[in-house]
Amino acid sequence: MSDFDTSNDRRVDKEEFVIGISKWLTEAKRSRRQGSVSSDPVDHFHEKTKKDLLGGHDQSDELVEGIVNAKTIIVKAVLYLLLGTAIAAAFADPLVDAVDNFSSATSIPKFFISFIALPLATNSSEAVSAIIFATRKKKRTSSLTFSALYGAVTMNNVLCLSVFLALVYIRGLTWDFSSEVLVIFIVCTIMGLFGSLRTTFPLWTASIAFLLYPFSLALVYVLDYFFGWS
Repeated sequence: MSDFDTSNDRRVDKEEFVIGISKWLTEAKRSRRQGSVSSDPVDHFHEKTKKDLLGGHDQSDELVEGIVNAKTIIVKAVLYLLLGTAIAAAFADPLVDAVDNFSSATSIPKFFISFIALPLATNSSEAVSAIIFATRKKKRTSSLTFSALYGAVTMNNVLCLSVFLALVYIRGLTWDFSSEVLVIFIVCTIMGLFGSLRTTFPLWTASIAFLLYPFSLALVYVLDYFFGWS
C-alpha cells in the first residue's frame, strides 16, 4: 500500500495508482534481467507479493497431503470396521438390558431413554469432532465436516435401518416401529432437500436442524401414545 499511497492520505488516486503499478513493473523486469526467475516476471512478482502479504502461505485453504500408502489405509479402515461391528454385536444385548433395567429402576419411560439419552451419548463424538473442525474456519475442513455428518446419517438411517428391516422380514418379527421409521423418513427428507439444493448453509439452516430433533420426539410421542402406532 505504501507504494501507491505516496501522499499518506489513505486514498489512492489515478496518478498514484499509475506510479505504483509502474514501480511494480519496473521491479519485476529488473528481477527478470538479474536472472532470478525463469518464468514470466510479472507472474513471479505477483507470487512474491502474495507470499509477502500472506506470510509465506495461502490462508484461504489448507494444503492437501497425498496418501502415501493407500493399501495400508484401506486395510486399516476395514479392520476398524470389523472391530466396530464385533464390539456392537457383543454389547448390543447388554445395552438393551441396561436400558430396560434403568427404565424400571427410575420409572422413566423407555421412549425417553432410547430417543433422548442414548442418541446424545452415541453421537457426542461426532458432534465434538464437527465443532473442532468448524473452529478452524477452513473451507476444506468445513467440507470434511459435512461429509462426515452425511456419512453418519447414511450409516445410521439407511444401512442400519436396511439391516434391521431385513432381519424383521427374514425372521418374521412383529413390526412395532412405524412411528419411528416415519419420523426418520421425514427428517431425512427435509435435511436431504437442504443438502441437495444448497451448497452453502446460512446460520438459519442450523436452527431448522435443531428444531427437527424436538419435533421428531414430539411426533413419535403423539403417534405412539395417542394414536397407538406402537
